[in-house]
Amino acid sequence: MIFRYPPDINERLRELKTKPAEYWENLSIRYVDKLIKFTIEFTPAYRKFLKDNGVDYKKIKGFKDLEKLPIMDKNSYLRQYPYQELFPNKNLNLKTISATSGSTGEPFYFIRGENLDEQGLYVLELAFLNQWEIKRFNTLIVLGFGLGIWIGGLHNYYVYYRLSDKYKITTAPVGTSKELILKTIKKLHQFYDQLILVGYPPFIKDVGDEAKNYDINFKKMRLRILNAAEGFSEEFRNYIAKIYNLENIVNDNINIYGTVELGTMAHETAFSNLIRRIAVEKDKVFRAIFPEANRIPTLAQYHPYIVYFEEKEGLVIASGYGESIPLIRYSFPDRGGVIKFDEMIKKLKSAGVDIFKEAEKWKIKSKILKLPFVYVYERSDFAVSLVGILIYPEYIKNALIKKELQKYLTGKFSMLVDYDKNMNQKLKIHIELKKGVRGNEEIKDKIHREIVRALLKNSTEYNHLYSTASEKHRKRLEPEIILHTYEDPFYFKPGIKQKWTIKKEK
Repeated sequence: MIFRYPPDINERLRELKTKPAEYWENLSIRYVDKLIKFTIEFTPAYRKFLKDNGVDYKKIKGFKDLEKLPIMDKNSYLRQYPYQELFPNKNLNLKTISATSGSTGEPFYFIRGENLDEQGLYVLELAFLNQWEIKRFNTLIVLGFGLGIWIGGLHNYYVYYRLSDKYKITTAPVGTSKELILKTIKKLHQFYDQLILVGYPPFIKDVGDEAKNYDINFKKMRLRILNAAEGFSEEFRNYIAKIYNLENIVNDNINIYGTVELGTMAHETAFSNLIRRIAVEKDKVFRAIFPEANRIPTLAQYHPYIVYFEEKEGLVIASGYGESIPLIRYSFPDRGGVIKFDEMIKKLKSAGVDIFKEAEKWKIKSKILKLPFVYVYERSDFAVSLVGILIYPEYIKNALIKKELQKYLTGKFSMLVDYDKNMNQKLKIHIELKKGVRGNEEIKDKIHREIVRALLKNSTEYNHLYSTASEKHRKRLEPEIILHTYEDPFYFKPGIKQKWTIKKEK
């Protein structure tokens, strides 16, 4: 099941642009067929899992029986069976250990071989060649992911280290020190034609906000940004483009959809970013592409012969070999869906959009890859429930990115639903102030107004309840704002992934 790297990556890039979309979809069927047969034959835990779910594994012949296979997740599969039995042939003699962040519980440890890194190398090399022309430019990559047991930092470093064998690429594996990243950029950018800044979106924003304190002028650089770990809004993309002076907003900032389980599963492309941008601007397009949605998801393209996505009851589920623990119909759980390439073109056309003409206007037509799309929202278990209404972090993010608030806030927050002495629920939002900013009631009032507006706009349930409530009950539905100084050690500890939702107060 080890991934086979193509002999000529440039020829593969040409094929991804010229071969029909159906060709890549057919490759995915062969891949999943082999994955199912391999996993049943060599993985003891999977055979037990099928038996426990009433499936006779001897009757499963491959892809044609995919729908008969049960959906798995971390609790029903990875934590349910003896650890060693999750690995084909019970082989734990592999090269690297990665772990989940433990955002929703205890970390889970993956012992992995070369397969996932080879897949990541393939996907990112194609992306960098296609969008950022690494063959033409002498490139400095500044890596801002944590360099620990989490997959992001070391996996990315491996990819860039390998790319440096073929292209003029130098990597600075700085980690999560904003100060060191800015000092590195200031000192070294002048020696390179192109700078690629890699990191977690809120961290990338912090770096850009603080650049002025280091007398860094991004206008003098050919700068590109690679994000991962969470989605963001088009308002956020606009803000990043402004502070970093990006040339082409749909091309120069892309986001990876990845997990420790299956690595780099999909990523934004210039084409998917253009489609999403149009969908945000035109409601008819939004409804054509995301008919069940009430908020904008991340839209990415993926190689279906590396990770195979399905949509099941509003959830995106994935199959792949990834981390040396083969996973079939695995739920993360991420809400969203899958759209084939040709289907996407038809949906856009039905909404009155000639997407190829639009791509020409944005100078990205030559960069279109005929790969399918996956769209994902923030996970439902990362939301909080206020009187039965799910409040998603992205609602609050959209409020805090407003221009009026940008001079005060970093954009980071943690929210929870707590109870008062009468056991009434209350939405509390802890918010980080920018460095040197002191909080006051005026700032609180401005934040309060923007968040209420965002909730009314984004949640029809909240809007209905708020609009029909008495003044007394409206107050209960409105958020309580708590301001914190920059890098508060409990809510906004530097160097770690931001927890947008928390279970309880300090």
